[in-house]
Amino acid sequence: MRRMKGSDLVQRYRAGDRDFTGVDLTKASLQAADLNSAVLNWANLHMANLYGADLSGAKLEGADLGDADLRRANLSAACLDNADLTGARVTDEQLARAASLQGTVMPRVTESKAVKSDSKLAYTLRKDNLSRDELQGSDLSEADLRKADLHGVCMAEADLRWTRLGEADLGEADLRGANLRGADLFLASLNKARLCGAKLRSADLRGTDLSEADLREADLIKANLHGSNLHKANLCAAQLKDTDLQDANLSEASLVEADLRGAKLKGADLRGTNLGGSNLRGAKVTSQQLAQAESLSSAIMPDGTEYK
Repeated sequence: MRRMKGSDLVQRYRAGDRDFTGVDLTKASLQAADLNSAVLNWANLHMANLYGADLSGAKLEGADLGDADLRRANLSAACLDNADLTGARVTDEQLARAASLQGTVMPRVTESKAVKSDSKLAYTLRKDNLSRDELQGSDLSEADLRKADLHGVCMAEADLRWTRLGEADLGEADLRGANLRGADLFLASLNKARLCGAKLRSADLRGTDLSEADLREADLIKANLHGSNLHKANLCAAQLKDTDLQDANLSEASLVEADLRGAKLKGADLRGTNLGGSNLRGAKVTSQQLAQAESLSSAIMPDGTEYK
């Protein structure tokens, strides 16, 4: 069994390799790694950190996942036949999404489905003697803040990974540099919010109001922005690779030099949108939509050619 570092596996996966049968990844760091459809049969993943990893469709037959951290990992359609999950941190809900669990050694106790409640917000305020307007750099990861009134709060550089913020009011909030990876922002209000440099990779932003928001250089790779309102939003140099922007309102938005490779733009409103210098290689968008844009100067078109 050949030994491999987590970083080396991720690098090989990104290069196109998929078969990692029998590799030794004991205690490997694979947090939030994209391993969709990877073949990890009989791999040693004992005590591996797989928090938030995408293992959907992965083959993990006979894999040693003892004491592994699988919290928030996507196990949809994964094959875990004969795998050893003794002591693994994983929920029943996650395992229910797996394709097969025949002969699997199950954890003695699965993780609770419950997440941290909004009492964490109150604790943070009390512990640090902060007002609700001074949450810069605070740890609110995994907190349940659904429908919370956080209008205008300062949470720059805050840790909001996997936080539940559905229907929350974050209008005009300062979230510059905040880590919102995997956060649930379904139907949240982020009108005029400052999100410059924010990390929103894989976040759920369906139906979210991001009109006039500052998203310059934000990481929105694989985020779900289906049906969101980005009217007049500033997305200059934003990373939108493989992002779902179907039916989104991008009218009059600025996407100058944005990375839109592989983005899904079916039904998106691009009227008056500035796409100058953007990279649309492989994007799912029609010529009729692009004809409505204000500018395509120097943009890389879906077929890989440069617009002139």
